[in-house]
Amino acid sequence: MAEAIEKVPAEMRWEIATKGLTGAIVAYSNALKNAVGEEKFNEFNAGLWYEAGKGAKQFADGFGLAVERPKDIGDASELLALTAMGPEFEFEVVEDTEDRFVGKATKCPWHERAKELGIEWDFCRVGHQKWGDGVVESLNPNFTFSMTKSMQGGDSCCEWVIERKR
Repeated sequence: MAEAIEKVPAEMRWEIATKGLTGAIVAYSNALKNAVGEEKFNEFNAGLWYEAGKGAKQFADGFGLAVERPKDIGDASELLALTAMGPEFEFEVVEDTEDRFVGKATKCPWHERAKELGIEWDFCRVGHQKWGDGVVESLNPNFTFSMTKSMQGGDSCCEWVIERKR
C-alpha cells in the first residue's frame, strides 16, 4: 500500500491533507463552541493558536528568513501559513513601509471550510489574533500584530497589521 500513495500526485496529496485538516478543525471548533459557549471556546482556542504561532521562530530560522522589517515578518508568516495550512490562501500586500505592513487574505482555507459546513459565527478572529501575536513576538518582539478584519466575521477579506512598537 505504501507505494500506492505515489500514484497520487504530491500536490493533490497536499491539497487533500490540508482540506482534511482545516475541515476537521473547523468542525471540531464548532462542536466545542456549541458544548462550552463562545466565550470559553475563544479562551481555550486563543491559547492553542498563540502557542502554534510561537513556532514561527524555528520555521524562519530553519529557512533563513529575514525578520527585520514589518514586510519580512509578514512574508514569513504568510509562508508559514501556506506551509502549515495549505495552498488555498490568497494573500495581498495593502501597505509596506519601514514601520508598518498591512496584509490581507482574500481567500482562506478556514473560511472555505466554514462555508462548506454552513458555519457562520466568527471562530477565526480570536485564534488569528493570538496566532499573529505568537508569530510576531517570536520573530521580532519590536513589532506588534493586530487583526483588523475577518471574512468569517462578515468582512470582505481578512486583514492584519504588523507595526513597529513605539
